[in-house]
Amino acid sequence: MWKLRFTGLFLVGLLAAPVLLGAQGEITVEGTLVDSKCYLGMGEADDDHGAMASCGAMCLKQGQPAGLVTADDTFHVLVASSTALAGHVGHTVRVTGMVKNGALIVTKAEMNANGRYSEIKLGSMM
Repeated sequence: MWKLRFTGLFLVGLLAAPVLLGAQGEITVEGTLVDSKCYLGMGEADDDHGAMASCGAMCLKQGQPAGLVTADDTFHVLVASSTALAGHVGHTVRVTGMVKNGALIVTKAEMNANGRYSEIKLGSMM
């Protein structure tokens, strides 16, 4: 009898695991891709910062973390290859991933071009 109960509980846990894991933080967020250093330090939300053209892209190519600013001005730090995202600073992007300790670990990123999303190849962070 205890084997039947154990098996039943095990199966319930196995079936509930994906739901519980998804509830722990997988989200999809849309907003403007920013260089987190310049956004947090100076409020710069585009690629060109004053007279410095392509500053946001240069910062990401040097390894500064990328961020995403939503329409309601919520900032998300993105854990993803900064160099893969560098060419998209200032553009509208949609990212999907898991939230861990306040950071968004990106599993998928897409750029909006004329109302259509195309996937950004993230590659490896190493």
